[in-house]
Amino acid sequence: MPPGSFRGQTLDIAWKLYELDARFYRGRPKDGSVRTVDIPPFLEDLLTRYLSTITSRTCTCRNPEPPWCQGSEYAFLIRGNGHFRRPNYAARVVRPAADGWYPGRRGRHARDPWPVLVEMSGAWPGRPLPPWPPAQPGVPYAPPAGRGIPRLAGKEGSGRCPACNRTVLLRRDGLVISHKTGSLRCPGSVQEPAEPVPVASWLPLRPGLTPHGLRHGHETWLDDLDVRYVLQSERMGHDVPGKRGVYSHITAGMRDDLMAGLQELWEASLHERARICARSPVLVLDALLAGFREPMNKIGSRSAPKIGQLKARRPGRRHGPGL
Repeated sequence: MPPGSFRGQTLDIAWKLYELDARFYRGRPKDGSVRTVDIPPFLEDLLTRYLSTITSRTCTCRNPEPPWCQGSEYAFLIRGNGHFRRPNYAARVVRPAADGWYPGRRGRHARDPWPVLVEMSGAWPGRPLPPWPPAQPGVPYAPPAGRGIPRLAGKEGSGRCPACNRTVLLRRDGLVISHKTGSLRCPGSVQEPAEPVPVASWLPLRPGLTPHGLRHGHETWLDDLDVRYVLQSERMGHDVPGKRGVYSHITAGMRDDLMAGLQELWEASLHERARICARSPVLVLDALLAGFREPMNKIGSRSAPKIGQLKARRPGRRHGPGL
């Protein structure tokens, strides 16, 4: 998404970034479905805050000839200002979140699927941990070892330092030996070893979900909100066939109802998430849940918004509630 395509309450969808042979080029959306879509208040606020924090938006592409990307500004880039690549994005982001497991790998560095783990020594829902192989029922478990592999479980003769959380050797009397973390000596030396890291598995959100599946989910939401077919088609980039496409038109009231409905869905989802826990290791979500943490003991008694109940007092699209 080029930063200039976001204009507050609307988003221009005029270009799409395609990947071919490890290179990227810009092309028109599928079937030439260039369009402008409405942005609900919560998404406008999130995008505004996100774009205000970006210091460098130019990608690292240096292709010499068009249509290959020669280095342009984009809103969403990975660390180092590269583009998200389809296989890496699926393996590192989509599949772990949707399935609760990192997918397996074939080839030279083959690996079975690994569960997504979190450390539960702090507040729920835990702190994400690097991938680790699962334990097999009936098979003695041997934690992996080697350079760069995190020590989540100790072994005979070692224990976790209570100061730096590293797994280090123990003295004969059972105390943690004197050791260094980098160039500095750890202040937790010669102490009783801490308990092993309490680890839990991340449950799947929606097994098998793909990025394209989110389009199916969004159109289902539009149906549930009773959004008019002509407005649905514009938003999804579809043509309205026959005379219906000639005589049907979109009104400002339709757009207002759509934005208010999506805003209500968002607020209801935040409420349901806060009922589980009003904290998150994801900083953006944790900030959004802040309003539910005061007072903590009343979260369970608050009623979630009911979609459709607020139609009589839905705000106009220029006066929608912000987060």
